[in-house]
Amino acid sequence: MNFFREFLIGLSFYTRIPIQLKDVSEEEFYRCMLLMPVIGAVIGAALWGFGWCVSWLRMPEIAAILILIFYIWLTGGLHFDGVADTIDGVFSARDHDKMMKIMKDSRLGSFGAIGLVLLMMTLWIGYRRLIAGHFLTVLVFVPIVGRYAAIQTCWLSSYAEGGGGLGRRITEITKGWHVAVYAAAIAAVCGWLSLRLLAAFGISAVLNLIMMWDLKRKIGGITGDTIGMTIEMNQAFFMIVFLILQNIGIPSMV
Repeated sequence: MNFFREFLIGLSFYTRIPIQLKDVSEEEFYRCMLLMPVIGAVIGAALWGFGWCVSWLRMPEIAAILILIFYIWLTGGLHFDGVADTIDGVFSARDHDKMMKIMKDSRLGSFGAIGLVLLMMTLWIGYRRLIAGHFLTVLVFVPIVGRYAAIQTCWLSSYAEGGGGLGRRITEITKGWHVAVYAAAIAAVCGWLSLRLLAAFGISAVLNLIMMWDLKRKIGGITGDTIGMTIEMNQAFFMIVFLILQNIGIPSMV
């Protein structure tokens, strides 16, 4: 019962699906974050269904932009703000305190705008190539892998002093067994479907570790903003790595 309630809380927070829940405690709110990859599976299934519908247009470019718009609508663009804020702060080349102040600023800076444009272009290219190559099944895994990366980061990294309280609490409650269970489940399904999917998952997880290490070196850990960036960046990592592996001939069954 607790799992189902926390799942619904997460679904109402991470998507626009209209779910009304009463008396949500602070602890329930934080614990629902541990279900991010599960929520990702719901988002992925929705992307697959929408992608299948728009693939009948026989215009991959149009289908890809429609999928991107649908994803932003479904998630409310929740994590893109974190992408922009993190890039604004990190690329400001200031000291730690100044970077934290910039990341908390609600205004969009030039670096954040450039980062968002590049990310959107990357996602559009990824969706386009998946549609054109008839790899719609991969769309299911994109949100799952992105949100798994957030769980991985929350366990291995630490709270960045000066960041928001969200970053502190999620690092406190994320345990190694959460990462192990999600990693094993995703790897098992990916491996069953295709070697290419499994390799893309593994490589994107390593890329996430590199990005996490760099953020820890620059700002001392994670914040709510960097968690959002981790999700969106790793979705892009996963798609691009999958497509590169496809191009060099790694076998696939999807």
